[in-house]
Amino acid sequence: MDRIVLEVDDISAKNWRKASAEKKDYLSNTINRIIKKAFDEKEDDFWEFLDRVGKKAQENGLTEEQLNKLLNED
Repeated sequence: MDRIVLEVDDISAKNWRKASAEKKDYLSNTINRIIKKAFDEKEDDFWEFLDRVGKKAQENGLTEEQLNKLLNED
C-alpha cells in the first residue's frame, strides 16, 4: 500500500480523526475502489465518472442528507 493526501473540508477531517479503525478501513477501501475505477475507465474523465456515480446514487434514492449521515457515523 502507498499513501496519498486528499484535501477535504474541516468537518470531514474532524470526523476522520474521530472514526474507528473499522470505519477508516471501510472508507479507505471505498475511496480506493473509486479512484481505481476512475483511472481504469480511460475514455472517461475522473469528474465525469464522479458525476455518473452521483446520478446513479440519486436514482437509487440516496440523498445528500443520507450520504452525510453515513459519512458522519462513528
